[in-house]
Amino acid sequence: MYKMIVRAKLRRLYAGVAKGNWQPIVDAFADDFEYTFVGDTPLGGTRRTKAAMAAWWTRILTLCPGAALVPQRIVVEGWPWNTTVMTYVHFNAVIPGPGGVGQVPYQNQVMQMVTLRWGRIARILTIEDTLRFARILPDLAAAGIADATAGAIRDAA
Repeated sequence: MYKMIVRAKLRRLYAGVAKGNWQPIVDAFADDFEYTFVGDTPLGGTRRTKAAMAAWWTRILTLCPGAALVPQRIVVEGWPWNTTVMTYVHFNAVIPGPGGVGQVPYQNQVMQMVTLRWGRIARILTIEDTLRFARILPDLAAAGIADATAGAIRDAA
């Protein structure tokens, strides 16, 4: 039953992103958490504050408006005090086309390992095909999206 509840909650959180509602994900983080997005792109890096996570989600939806995270598989193991969740997610968005002209679909695949402690997110490791993402950045920059050339979002010192 616990595993079904975790899967259902994650599906609701992912569904909210397609509506631009990422705040429930940020709210689900524990006070002491770590979120790492692997890769040297504007989305890459490690964050440990909710303010940095809010900025990160804002950036994703700036770079990929209408982004949808569609879970294909969610595997839940463990107990409420130490739960490991593995997710395989399709990432879909519509982005500016080559040279910033028109719009084209963008798709990628994402793997996440999530650690939950008593229902709060303690750690997330996200692995995406960063080469595929990096290839769209010049078109986003040509469309005038400054975040396409920005460095990783860091926690405030």
